[in-house]
Amino acid sequence: MGMKVYTEDGSIATAFYSIKRKGDHLILDANVLDTMRMDLVITPGEALQAARMVLSWSVISFVLLLPYFWLKQRVYGWRTGKTT
Repeated sequence: MGMKVYTEDGSIATAFYSIKRKGDHLILDANVLDTMRMDLVITPGEALQAARMVLSWSVISFVLLLPYFWLKQRVYGWRTGKTT
């Protein structure tokens, strides 16, 4: 079980299975484009850049609204047969 990232047409772009720390790097176990499983390495500098991206208002508002989005998907997705 992991987290999947989808393209706009609904196909799976990447699936993340685990995140581990190895020294001063983060190692992500991922499957890219449903064909290649690989370890992705995140350096401390890239992790700081990602933190800057995550601390934007659009991401913060998304996280705050997550319970609403989840409930909306469960209620309306159930009616259309699109629950995930």
